[in-house]
Amino acid sequence: MKLGLFANNKIERACPQLLFAQRRIQLVKLMKFVADGMLGKLARWLRLAGHDVIYIDNLRASAVDQDEILLNLAKLEKRELLTCDLLLYRRARKSGIRTTFIRTSDVVSQLAEISKKSGHKIEINPENSRCPTCNGLLKPVGKEKIVEFVPRTVLKTRREFWRCSKCGKIYWYGKHWKTIIEIASRYNKLK
Repeated sequence: MKLGLFANNKIERACPQLLFAQRRIQLVKLMKFVADGMLGKLARWLRLAGHDVIYIDNLRASAVDQDEILLNLAKLEKRELLTCDLLLYRRARKSGIRTTFIRTSDVVSQLAEISKKSGHKIEINPENSRCPTCNGLLKPVGKEKIVEFVPRTVLKTRREFWRCSKCGKIYWYGKHWKTIIEIASRYNKLK
């Protein structure tokens, strides 16, 4: 199991410190999930890996209705339910809903658990990523279209940008990639 972070050479050229990363693109099965309110960080990481994740807190449902909404979404949209709630997990299993009971609060262990259960590795590639905030697809965008939305220093030092098709948020390789590298390193040690 690898968090096959940085699956293409463009990323390595943009961030020379990533030369240690794997150099070949491998087929990754994209999965569909619905996550309970305790799994926001996991939802963001799965979205970065390109997986379609509905996070219950994004729906702004009342606490009383959340379990029913999670179960209905999982069933109707054929999504796997990710939960830390043992009672919800049991209800889902009784209803024939694919579900994973998340036993740990550490996101690296959570990713490993999902990868192991599904039999598919998790790989982050901006060209396949979703917006970690809203789950929209990230699309490459030229500098000329984002000049007024991005700091000048970023425009001068970065070549590649992505915009969320849903919320419009703009992404580029920045300081946050150091955190991503650290998480990937921890994930790779769990294999």
